Amino acid sequence: MRESSGSSAPWGSRTTPAHNAMLSHTYRSFDDGDTVTALGYDIVIRRRNVGLLDFPSGELVACDPLKYLETEPFDVMLAPGSYPVILIIAELRDENRVAYATLEVSDKEAVRWQRARLQEDEQSNLLHFDAGYPVDSSVGCFIDAHTAGVLMNYTHTVLPDEDEFKRALHYKFNRHRKQGYSWANVNLGRDLKIPGAESLNLIAFETGFGPGLYETWIGFDDDDRVCRVVTDFQVLDLKFNTFRFR
Repeated sequence: MRESSGSSAPWGSRTTPAHNAMLSHTYRSFDDGDTVTALGYDIVIRRRNVGLLDFPSGELVACDPLKYLETEPFDVMLAPGSYPVILIIAELRDENRVAYATLEVSDKEAVRWQRARLQEDEQSNLLHFDAGYPVDSSVGCFIDAHTAGVLMNYTHTVLPDEDEFKRALHYKFNRHRKQGYSWANVNLGRDLKIPGAESLNLIAFETGFGPGLYETWIGFDDDDRVCRVVTDFQVLDLKFNTFRFR
C-alpha cells in the first residue's frame, strides 16, 4: 500500500499533512530494505519469498498447524492455482521477527482491507477486538482447505512416533533458523510420502513474538477483487484501512 498524494487522495480531495501522517502508519506492500519508524527507532524491513502455495480448492485456511489444523477456511474464495507467500521481516535492534505473512494473490495494490471471516462465522465473530486465529506452538501457516483435510487424515492415522509431519516441520524450521527467523514449505507427497499428494503443500512460519491471537486481513484492489491476504503478528503497529482510499 503506497502513500497517496495530490489527486489520488480519498474522495478526490488533496492530501493534507494530517492524512499523509495517517497513511504513513498503514500497512503497505513493502520493498526489501524499506524502513518504518516504530518502537522509538527506525526498523529495517526485509521481504522474503518463501515459496508457492498450491490451492486445489481455492479455500484458504490460516492456523496453528500443530494445534488447530481443523480450523475452518475463510469465507473468501480464490481461483485454484499457486500463489507466492511473502514474509515481511522486521529487523529489530537485537533480533529479527516475522511481522506479517502475506499471500500474494495478484500484483495489484490493495486499496481497502477487511478482516477475514471464517465460513462458519455467520455472526462475524472475527470482527471483535480480539479477533484472529489462536497460536499455541509459535507456528502459523497458510494452507488450502483440501490440503488440510488430507493432512488431518494422515495425522489421525499414524502413530505419534511415526508422524513425519512434525519431524519435517521442525527439520525445516531448524535449517532456516540461521537467518534469524524460521519457516517451512512442507510437501505432503515428498516429505510425508502421502500417495497422490505430490502437488499439495503448506507454508508455515514463526508468529511474531510467539503464542497469541492473530488477525488476518483481506486486501481488495481497484476492481474490488482479492489481491492480498495478510496475517498481522503484532510486531509493528500498522493499521489496515477499511475504506477505499483511491
